[in-house]
Amino acid sequence: MFEHNQLSAVDFGAMSDEGLIEALRAAHGAAAAAQAAEVFAVRELYRRHRAASAEPGPGGVRAGEFAAAEAAVALYVDEGTAGALIDIGLVLEEALPRTRMAFAVGRIDLAKVRVIVDSTRALTKEVVDVLEPRLLEAAARTNPARLRQAARRWAHRLDPAGAQRRRERRQDDRDVRIRAVQDSMAVFDGLLPAPGAQTVAMRLREMSLQVCAADPRTMPQRRADALVALADGSGRLRCRCGRGERCPKAGAPAQPPRRPLIQIGIAAESLLDMREAPAFLAGYGPIDAALARLLAEHARFQVVPEHSAADADAGAAAQRRVGREIRAVDGMCRFPGCTIPAAEAELARSGSGLAVFCTRHRRLKSLADKRKQGWRVWRADRDRMQWTAPDGDLHTTVREGSRYLFPHTDIALPTMGTADVQEVSSTMAYVADRPGRSRTESNPGLTADRPTGEDLLYPLDGHIPLHRQLSRIAPEDDIPDDAATHRD
Repeated sequence: MFEHNQLSAVDFGAMSDEGLIEALRAAHGAAAAAQAAEVFAVRELYRRHRAASAEPGPGGVRAGEFAAAEAAVALYVDEGTAGALIDIGLVLEEALPRTRMAFAVGRIDLAKVRVIVDSTRALTKEVVDVLEPRLLEAAARTNPARLRQAARRWAHRLDPAGAQRRRERRQDDRDVRIRAVQDSMAVFDGLLPAPGAQTVAMRLREMSLQVCAADPRTMPQRRADALVALADGSGRLRCRCGRGERCPKAGAPAQPPRRPLIQIGIAAESLLDMREAPAFLAGYGPIDAALARLLAEHARFQVVPEHSAADADAGAAAQRRVGREIRAVDGMCRFPGCTIPAAEAELARSGSGLAVFCTRHRRLKSLADKRKQGWRVWRADRDRMQWTAPDGDLHTTVREGSRYLFPHTDIALPTMGTADVQEVSSTMAYVADRPGRSRTESNPGLTADRPTGEDLLYPLDGHIPLHRQLSRIAPEDDIPDDAATHRD
């Protein structure tokens, strides 16, 4: 009816219902073909990096290790997403030629390709050769969820003897993740062996029933609170009926909760309830000032100046103080798009000062400084760090934490008039160490908002790489080398 490149110019209001459905299918096919082109391009970029950048030994370049970083910066996605695209592209090329062809012409989209890749990852070549055509037939007439169910059923029937092998291999992929979402909330999910997951589920249900009938929480709320009670060591859900000693569950024994640590950066005016600028929860991002003040009631405070005389003071105690201040104002890794919290990152020299980098991106910067990588990194001023990618694109990062500690530095903030925006002149802020919640350093993969399973463009959340060399692509999954390899 029309070419793909003409879709945006079509007058949809003048079309019949049947025409609109046809247009939907054509647009979806065009989007799928574009997804395929993206996958094939990033796969080729990775192959070229592997061929050109290998340098074995301590301090050398691991083959292809920064291809995902370059792609992620170019596409403005996280490195885990770029790594998943690389992995899928490699699997299509190596093991699933029919799926690759169907994807290339837009017959199936990325979500269905991922189902086929996941469902055939631990099967023998003989089984894959039989199963792949059937999966492509099914993909043309069903959605990804039903396709996954069919794939699992057929795999069990075609290869019943391989069920144990697939289970044991899949158990190696176990993981727990935390993902930041809106309104000071986070999603906690994981991939566990089924017996272990059911053990956790039953334990949470058991704890949810430890309160009296007058407890006002719903069962989902109780399960969420029970999970925190397991983590803080108390091991028991405390009743919130409000009846004190008259509660029938009041005498139940419980361990005192442990006192781990979280860090919150807040402007002095917000802490003193003089303004409502958001605070910065390390490893999460912005939280409202009222919540920050509530958490600060039992916190220890460190005053952070806007400008620190870091490098002029060489004493050990001064260096520790300066390190804390730099982590507070940087907030997170200074690589473009990276959201690894400063508390989980390292300090490294950058120009005339220090800056925060996660393990992976400190390594990239170190190799770039030695001209072993195509990146170029320099500090434009106290606030801005500039990164030139191998393709010549320039990317600038700023000190994220300072935007919360010193709101007047957030010069990119849209203005709404003097009635809504207050001026700030203070050059002091506070970092509150708050006992009683989970320690940022132990939060596995707590990152800012990123593509989720519901994302239409990159439905890749939770993708497990088939190629083990890609399992460390996401910065939060990188395992630090021996400290000696980090010396610049």
